[in-house]
Amino acid sequence: LLQWEKARQLCMARAPGRLPEVYLQSAAQSEQRGELQQALQYYEAAGSSLEEPGQEEQRRLSEKDDLLAHPFFQCQAGIARVSLRLGDITRGLRIANELCDPTLLRECAALLEGISHAADAAEIYLKAGNLEKAAALYIQDMNFEAAAPLMSKLKSPKLLLQFAKAKESRGQYMEAATAFERAKDWDNVVRIYLLYLNEPSKAYQVVKDHPSVAAAEMAADYCKKKGHIAGAVEFLMLAGRNDEAFALAESRDVVDEYARVLGESGNPEEHRRVAAHLEGRAMIAEAARQYFLANDFASALRLYLRCGEREITKAIDVVGKARDDELTRHLVSFLLGETDGVPKDPQYVYRLHLGLGNFGEAASTAVVISRQEQESGQYRAAHQLLVNTCKDLMSAQLPVPQSVLQQLQIVHSYVLVKRLVKQGNHECAAHMLLRVARTIEAFPAHIVPILTSVVIECQRAGLKASAHHFGCVLMKPEYRAQVNEQYKKKIENIVRKPQKDEAPIPSSPCPFCGSDLLDSSLDCQHCLNLSPFCIASGYHLLKSDVTMCPSCKFPARHTAMIATLTIEPKCPLCECDLTADQLPQKLSFEEIIRNLQPSRPQLAGGGGAPAAAPEDA
Repeated sequence: LLQWEKARQLCMARAPGRLPEVYLQSAAQSEQRGELQQALQYYEAAGSSLEEPGQEEQRRLSEKDDLLAHPFFQCQAGIARVSLRLGDITRGLRIANELCDPTLLRECAALLEGISHAADAAEIYLKAGNLEKAAALYIQDMNFEAAAPLMSKLKSPKLLLQFAKAKESRGQYMEAATAFERAKDWDNVVRIYLLYLNEPSKAYQVVKDHPSVAAAEMAADYCKKKGHIAGAVEFLMLAGRNDEAFALAESRDVVDEYARVLGESGNPEEHRRVAAHLEGRAMIAEAARQYFLANDFASALRLYLRCGEREITKAIDVVGKARDDELTRHLVSFLLGETDGVPKDPQYVYRLHLGLGNFGEAASTAVVISRQEQESGQYRAAHQLLVNTCKDLMSAQLPVPQSVLQQLQIVHSYVLVKRLVKQGNHECAAHMLLRVARTIEAFPAHIVPILTSVVIECQRAGLKASAHHFGCVLMKPEYRAQVNEQYKKKIENIVRKPQKDEAPIPSSPCPFCGSDLLDSSLDCQHCLNLSPFCIASGYHLLKSDVTMCPSCKFPARHTAMIATLTIEPKCPLCECDLTADQLPQKLSFEEIIRNLQPSRPQLAGGGGAPAAAPEDA
């Protein structure tokens, strides 16, 4: 019935042992009703009747965070609360600090805050672990020294802003800027840096990292006052005031800065007015780029061609994007020399076809250019062009024409010899040189050195008949005088003492039909298929021993690839860095064929000759 007064009277008469319990309940009821003096008397009476727990029990209760479960401490907590409400702050704080119970501390802090004892409330909140409330009260009480250590531990934007404004009001601008920054109030950070700390570079960086219209406008105004026009243009643009920025840039001759900030993000009209200004100042290449960004491809091409060969690549990009027949004819005319009588490097025609997506024409042009490079002795350049052409076609999921593969096969056979000799694989090197020698007319710049290498390597590999045959070729009058003196006597001896024996050429199954096929031969006479060449050995592929370079996607015999990567960890074809553990595992021959000729139907079994890729993809 909660009639504690009658219960107390009955206990005094009939059950004095239960008086502490009744006093405690009576006190709680009186405290709730606001009868504070009576509540205090009852709490004190209950406390005096109860025995304080021993230290061991107090420790156990504290560990469980259950101190107030004991009646004695309930009495002490009640006395602390009521004392505070009655204005006996000293007694209330003393008891609360002695008990140090989190629940009691929070209750006492709230009571102190309610009676405007902010400093004491903050201390108790801090002890209770409520840092935000403690910091808020310290700031309210203007006790910034006490609040400062807490701010680094807080994330509340509201508190950080309060602290920042308070610091600013007291002239402590660096601390204010730090607090504004932690509160992510970037506009105020910029304002403090510019107006009070004289740190414009820091302010500018804040505007760039955390752009806002207000901050950018402040930075622009500051730059104008200081005469930093380029900066003013940049920040006006960040504020979205592009027209004003362009007018300022044009009037102060810093349109190039406007163009830099504009980048590729402007609208066509913005890029066009920049282009017109730059063209008027004879900044032709820069103006052409702006016309290109404005989608005015005719003007862009006109200006790029005025720059001559140094900007042809960009002119090709323009035509590639425009896809306009008239512009394409105009550029082709320029490249062929019909405009100025000076034919340009054929490489540009190749790039133009690539830019237009005419991969078949690009492939045909690449073959022509590679032959020209080859005839002039630039074998590496020819090799690189053909490799790049194949990669471009494969990345576009188009088949590589046989003309390109055959040209690459010949050039790669020659380039591969040096690596094979380094491996000590003279037999394979000799077979690659014999392949080159059969088309020696394609290497007119180095016929004698190449045939000399053929003789030397064939002799080393036991291919005596081949060494004798090409030694005889070298002894012909048109070549003999050009033979290096270091090798001339040896070659003469080979010619004078012919040996007709020839080491047998190893063979292995054709990867298409399984018929026996010489390793150095790529065309199978049984199934009429042309095997892709192994980029590590130059031999035909083996269906059971296949891998490929993960970069250029060209195939190789797995064992040959491991051997060459052991000597030099680079792809023999595209020369990318490559180690044995980077090679694809469990790759099938059918996947290799689909990679080189994606339009081919999937191979079935081992028979049948699939259709050859067309010359023009």
